[in-house]
Amino acid sequence: MVIRILALIAAAILIVPSVSACLNPIGIDECAYVVAIGADLGTEKKYELTFVVQRESTGDTTGDNGGAIILSAEGDNIFDAVNELSPGVDHQLNFTRTHAIIFGEALARKGLIDDFTDVSLDVLRIRTSAFLVVTRCSVREYIGGLAANDEPNLAKMLDDIISDVRITGRIAAINLAGYFEASEGRFDAVMPLGYYDGSIITDTAEKDSAKQGRDPIKDAEAGERIGGMQSLTKGAALFDGGTMTGVLDEEETLFMNMVRGEFRQGTIDFEQDGRKASIYLVLKKRKITAERTGNAMAFTVRLRLGVTVKYDAGIGIGENWNESEKEAIAAYIKSELMRVLEKCKASGCDAMGLGRYASMLFSDTDEFYGFDWKSRYPDCAVRFETELDLDDEYIAGTGS
Repeated sequence: MVIRILALIAAAILIVPSVSACLNPIGIDECAYVVAIGADLGTEKKYELTFVVQRESTGDTTGDNGGAIILSAEGDNIFDAVNELSPGVDHQLNFTRTHAIIFGEALARKGLIDDFTDVSLDVLRIRTSAFLVVTRCSVREYIGGLAANDEPNLAKMLDDIISDVRITGRIAAINLAGYFEASEGRFDAVMPLGYYDGSIITDTAEKDSAKQGRDPIKDAEAGERIGGMQSLTKGAALFDGGTMTGVLDEEETLFMNMVRGEFRQGTIDFEQDGRKASIYLVLKKRKITAERTGNAMAFTVRLRLGVTVKYDAGIGIGENWNESEKEAIAAYIKSELMRVLEKCKASGCDAMGLGRYASMLFSDTDEFYGFDWKSRYPDCAVRFETELDLDDEYIAGTGS
């Protein structure tokens, strides 16, 4: 064991100088800023690392506008990849502006995120505010799909995640700080899921050409899509500790976020007797209480939601609100909350963060850790209570 520790120390001594050489104080025009890091399983080495590098404009020439490039190399850790790439990069790599770390699903399901993040973030100076994403495609496909006109659009992806959480609730969001907090055992991490659709046309010239002679409305009805990025981010990856164990689709993520505390507003689909409605919900109040009886945990989740009916195909939600529809929609929301909870339990993921409220029943952290919350989580009882206010009747409908 002592020999192994000494070997690791010796390896670190060899690695760190070459990395820190990329981090010496220099002018900003000499830096190549790594704004995103991607990690997938490698073929010859442990990881395939991808870096989105944004270089500052020097202003020395009219044509020098900086720009972004994508670099990739394999390595057993991030330092190996940096050392391999550095000789071929004419600017020194700098990680102080890294805003996202993107993991492939295969890597996440093998539980290698902890191994990857165990490297000293202080050495690379990666901020804990960096967002985390898991891709259901290859990381290189996802990063490449963020480009429009061959320009990686990482800022757009991050803005979309933040705005979608606030406006739709249909996506998970977490940064490094949140992931490290989840590792303390009071709740589990959830990450947004990245997808790639190569059929989407992003190049402006191709887009203009594709539009010639077409009927945009007819094409949209046929499911064709022109414009936008080829990479999409939605839903949630579920984690049991540091290992990815399942996924939630967009609407399931919305219900998860209601309890987790990330939901503000969003739209759900409601169906009754073959008739459909689209319902816009706004969270007005949320309260979660926990009770402990011996080793058994029970929770009560109370939600008060404002309802606006955006579309009603003959259900008559507004007209029949007090008679039947208020109760029917409340029952549907409660059933979906319970279904999503059971799905999270089956994945071993405390995605709704119930452990936070369980921990409040203990006098200190040692007592809580001794209770072993995660082993009790699958058997915990949860009661959902929903109170609905009709804020507005339907905006559009097709009638009976």
